[in-house]
Amino acid sequence: MLIVDSLIVSGVKFVLTRLAEAVQAEMYDETALREELLAAQMKLELGEISEDDFARIEEEVLAGMREIRARRDAAGGGAPGEEAAGEGSTFRIESVEANLGHDEAADD
Repeated sequence: MLIVDSLIVSGVKFVLTRLAEAVQAEMYDETALREELLAAQMKLELGEISEDDFARIEEEVLAGMREIRARRDAAGGGAPGEEAAGEGSTFRIESVEANLGHDEAADD
């Protein structure tokens, strides 16, 4: 039973580690914001949105990019444009609790 518990804990640890890496990568990724700004520029050129709408979107996107860069700089990331996700940062899982619905006292 100890081996099964160890495997479950190892599996949960693996999943949580990958999840933490994905969250960190998302926190430092400006790609989605750049694409949003590009889409807004295209809509403006096609006449689908007004200049005021574009200015509002641009302001929000640029604020988001500044926030990402500030986060990256605070975490010790590189210059803007460099991939900083995963560099110089480590995650450690402090504890994992698993309940399999199995009562060990009932086995005795």
